[in-house]
Amino acid sequence: MKKKQQKEVNISGLSPVRYYDTEDDHIVKMDFVEGETLETRARKGDITCMEILSDAFSFVHSKDISGINMPRLSDTAGMSIPDHDKEIVLPIIERLSAKHKSCVCHLDMHFLNIMTSDAGNSFTIIDWINSRIAPAVFDYARTYIIFDEFSKEALEAFKATILPTMLESGVSEQDFSDAVKASKILRAAEK
Repeated sequence: MKKKQQKEVNISGLSPVRYYDTEDDHIVKMDFVEGETLETRARKGDITCMEILSDAFSFVHSKDISGINMPRLSDTAGMSIPDHDKEIVLPIIERLSAKHKSCVCHLDMHFLNIMTSDAGNSFTIIDWINSRIAPAVFDYARTYIIFDEFSKEALEAFKATILPTMLESGVSEQDFSDAVKASKILRAAEK
């Protein structure tokens, strides 16, 4: 399913990076991407990193989903969690999916999955394995959780620059809080 999903990402124009099978089912090769990760730029003190992350979210979320054959978060979220977690997660996904427009969500959008050119702010997003069709609030929530786990500094910058834009788009603080709650449960099940 993972390679099929990546093929859909390629067809839709979300990423030119192609992935290839290896002898190990858990290892996938990918095309070489010229440049450096957004994390490398952040470590160098590049203040445009959150702007690039914001642009990456906008790029992904603005893609027309008609014709993209990608699983919906609502269809796959309950597959790897126990029933008591399903009782929390699935109603949140259902409520937010009824309230907000669905789009492509990367669901692993962080500084290591965004490659940038050496000069300028062009970027390539890699690692689409978790991508699903869902309301964008889940993409923001997932990145929030990742920054909370790995970089308090990035989390504070995310709160200051990305979250206000998300809230201006019509997502309430309660919607975001609920998406974070569901996303934490789903992320914990991956480990």
